[in-house]
Amino acid sequence: MKIIPITTGYTLVSSAVVNRETHRFSFAYTGLFQSRKKRICIPVKCFYVEINSHKFLVDAGWSKECKTNALKHLGFGLFFASEPVMKDEESAIYQLNEMGIKEESLDGIYMTHLDCDHVSGVHDFNNIPIYSSQDEIDYSKENKLRYGKMTKGLSLFPLTFNDDEEAPFGRSLDVFHDKSVIAYLTPTHSKGSIIYKICDNRSFALIVGDNGYNQDSWDKGYLPGPLYNKGNTREILKWIKKQSLRDDCLGVFCAHDPLSLKGVDNKNS
Repeated sequence: MKIIPITTGYTLVSSAVVNRETHRFSFAYTGLFQSRKKRICIPVKCFYVEINSHKFLVDAGWSKECKTNALKHLGFGLFFASEPVMKDEESAIYQLNEMGIKEESLDGIYMTHLDCDHVSGVHDFNNIPIYSSQDEIDYSKENKLRYGKMTKGLSLFPLTFNDDEEAPFGRSLDVFHDKSVIAYLTPTHSKGSIIYKICDNRSFALIVGDNGYNQDSWDKGYLPGPLYNKGNTREILKWIKKQSLRDDCLGVFCAHDPLSLKGVDNKNS
């Protein structure tokens, strides 16, 4: 098992994005009525994964377009709420090429959800399948204010989930049919959010997207600003905490965790 966090720059956001309790206004995460000077800067990460013979990305972070013309790429609403801060060499496609990993070697890009800071970088890739849940694909079409034009022109392949009594919300998918990657459908941060469990013979790691922003999310129960279902979000944070305390858990990886997690390079897989 190998998991490499790729920081594709940063985003300036309201503190309510990470913890909605920092503001009383329920839509404070949009940045409305807040000074830009009071925003916080958090990383925007995606993850390169190798397990068994599979190579893929989980999410794609910011596009290189966010360096050259972020306003045009995102549109005013998304730019206002999640202003990108990045350098030319920080896009996922650039960093993968620097690591000697070619696009054509990837099985695909597996999305945790379709918010702009996760799907933007997908636009830098060509002829690579992009997977998401059908719930998220439908939700993104119904909520243009939240998702904007980020999925426009993309061919998204829906993942088909199955009943699973052991899954946190009763739905899971054995992505490659070899138990190396288990996807859990988690209607929490968004309607079709996914957590990916990367497994080898002895251990596992979780890539949770925005189900948690950092360890305080599950240790202290901090809820993110954007929510689809508050009760479900509380439940998934309890589940993540329980998983994180297991002896065989190698790490919980969040898209915006400022801590410098080195990733995983486990030779047991």
